[in-house]
Amino acid sequence: MKFLMMQRLLIKSFIFSGLIMFCISPSTFADGDHISDRDLQLLRHHADHGEGGHEHPSSGTGFLRPQGDNALSRFNPVTLSLGGLMFVYQRWISPQLPSECLYHTSCSAFSKNLIVEYGLIKGIIATSDRLMRCNRVAALDVHPMHIHPLSGRVDEDTGIYRRP
Repeated sequence: MKFLMMQRLLIKSFIFSGLIMFCISPSTFADGDHISDRDLQLLRHHADHGEGGHEHPSSGTGFLRPQGDNALSRFNPVTLSLGGLMFVYQRWISPQLPSECLYHTSCSAFSKNLIVEYGLIKGIIATSDRLMRCNRVAALDVHPMHIHPLSGRVDEDTGIYRRP
């Protein structure tokens, strides 16, 4: 008796799930052939540049090399250790994280550019400013003229930290 009830319940659940799939499938697959222009643009960009989905455009994973003529500035242990940490982050940690950065040049590559252009102290302060603005809430205050036309991300230059 118990077996027959279980069998009927199983048959009813299969019929019910089949009806649900039948009702859902026409609406699900009706627009399946339609691909938006933005999706095609992203697919072409990834095909042309050979990028995987996890990499950020303009990530720049090169090692941060100190600039200077004397040996002290080239072999400064603080600069070399910070450059090494940045390299490890960009090379092995960042690809494991989802690419949800708001900016066209990734925050870590922008940080390297800031440190090279302005020095260690001002570069770290400017980097902290950038990291505090790298969230979806900050996207509400972005002017449309600052959005990169191809990537749809905010395009920002290190020149915003120069004195007028």
